[in-house]
Amino acid sequence: MTQVYARPPAGREGASPGEYTFLRSQRTVAHDARSASLKPLTQQDVEFLSRMDGDAQSRRRTQYINELKKHPLFKPHMLEPPKPKFKTVSLEGGPIIKVHEQSKTGLEKKKPYKWGPLGGYY
Repeated sequence: MTQVYARPPAGREGASPGEYTFLRSQRTVAHDARSASLKPLTQQDVEFLSRMDGDAQSRRRTQYINELKKHPLFKPHMLEPPKPKFKTVSLEGGPIIKVHEQSKTGLEKKKPYKWGPLGGYY
């Protein structure tokens, strides 16, 4: 019976190349010899790799969002983009002219105070 080691036996630094070449087929050995001289990437290869990267990122993003949706505290508005802080204004139609009443000072309340019914408690 032969002994199988997880690492090389004591006193041996590593396996010699002849010890594991029988595990590879002749096609793999020939492929390793060809891969030593790699060709540079073409534009088509770069586009393919960028598409693959985008696909992987979109799958990862979709999986993350699906996991978020399973959480009990999830609310759908969490996925909406934030509202803009300021209103977008275009000056194509000319300047914006605001009009206000002369009697208003700007210090008035938005809603007038609702007074109770006038009268006594009797």
